[in-house]
Amino acid sequence: MKSKDIIQQKYKNVTCPKCNSNQTKKDGKRKTQNRGKIKRYRCRKCNFRFVIDDGFYRMRNNENKITVGIDLYYKGVSLRKVQEHFQAFYPHNSSHMSVYRWIVKYAIIVAT
Repeated sequence: MKSKDIIQQKYKNVTCPKCNSNQTKKDGKRKTQNRGKIKRYRCRKCNFRFVIDDGFYRMRNNENKITVGIDLYYKGVSLRKVQEHFQAFYPHNSSHMSVYRWIVKYAIIVAT
């Protein structure tokens, strides 16, 4: 099964985080500065608007940048070298400590 199919199945069964109702509908998109546009949903039962947490919720950097940083670190590149890579290829540089925090946060997911 392709990853696109898995993602589509995930969004078909959207439940409201407030009342756990399955009666939800798409309600436009939310524009973020670094991550682009993210789908927004509305519960028909309690009228609550929400965004699905895809693992990068409230992150201030692009998903690709975070995954590249983690990937480079696990390939043996030092944190400072990862920062230099970001400085060369991405418009907004991230510190070596940001990369370290990403590794700590997502280490459980990467390990499985």
